[in-house]
Amino acid sequence: MDNTCTDGPQPVDCLRCRHFQITWEADHPRACRAMGFKTALWPWQEVLRSSGAPCLKFEPKSVLPKNSNDTEGIDSVRTSGGGFSKRV
Repeated sequence: MDNTCTDGPQPVDCLRCRHFQITWEADHPRACRAMGFKTALWPWQEVLRSSGAPCLKFEPKSVLPKNSNDTEGIDSVRTSGGGFSKRV
């Protein structure tokens, strides 16, 4: 399902919203924690369909630092198997 439309209010990108949730329910696979509903549509579509206004609860997810080489603050060390092990 496309997350954009050409006419009407500009939709929000639910995948980038901290309130978006994927459910286990086949009939209602998407949910909005901020508004407390589950839907078969994208939550922004359900909000627009029911209220006629764009979603006002959008909050972007927190993002990681762009510099992926910056490991300061990470509390793990490389193991000989190539994975990570929690430092004790």
